[in-house]
Amino acid sequence: MLLDVYNAIRPLMTNPSVQMVVLYRIDGTPIIAEVRKRSARFLNILYNLENNIKNILYEIFNGKLEEVSFKFNDVIIKMYPVSRTLVLTVITCDEFSIYRLDVDAKSICKKIRELI
Repeated sequence: MLLDVYNAIRPLMTNPSVQMVVLYRIDGTPIIAEVRKRSARFLNILYNLENNIKNILYEIFNGKLEEVSFKFNDVIIKMYPVSRTLVLTVITCDEFSIYRLDVDAKSICKKIRELI
């Protein structure tokens, strides 16, 4: 099943502006992480997300939000709830294809829901 979920997430990485795709558990543990290139900058973002994921998920589920977005300089972080215990996080460096990214991420969330 984990391989199927991984294969469902991989198409997001075909977008050249996507730098990282992570599927988090509600306790902040990354289940799957796909990184375009390793750099201290993105690993630091990943570490901070792990530490704050519980609070962010609380806001997503209590506010019944479809997504949460953060922007730090040129880095955009978008979080999409997959289930009550999983969230898909996409980190990109370009606003070029945000609409396409939203559509792709939401369809991938739907595929993951069907798999779990």
